[in-house]
Amino acid sequence: MAYYAVEYVFTSDGRHREVRPAHRDYLTGLQKDGKLVLSGPLTSDTGGLLIFRADDEAAVRALVDGDPYTGAGVLSDTRIVQWNPLLGYLAEHL
Repeated sequence: MAYYAVEYVFTSDGRHREVRPAHRDYLTGLQKDGKLVLSGPLTSDTGGLLIFRADDEAAVRALVDGDPYTGAGVLSDTRIVQWNPLLGYLAEHL
């Protein structure tokens, strides 16, 4: 298993706020399944950062595609990169 950082960028119309409860329910399920490590919105409310644990980028893409945010079309950009947590408090717990 590898770690992946995912950056969401919201569309500028603010529609993501309407979808946020369904998005959080979806992420809660992924957390319970051990796929979501950490997530949260940017304080600017222009996007969010998510850390997943998965076999490969294709598996992460499938998780992103299943997110209600994706289905609602409220993401203007999504970036997925493999991440290697080496140092810091969280790295010790991964």
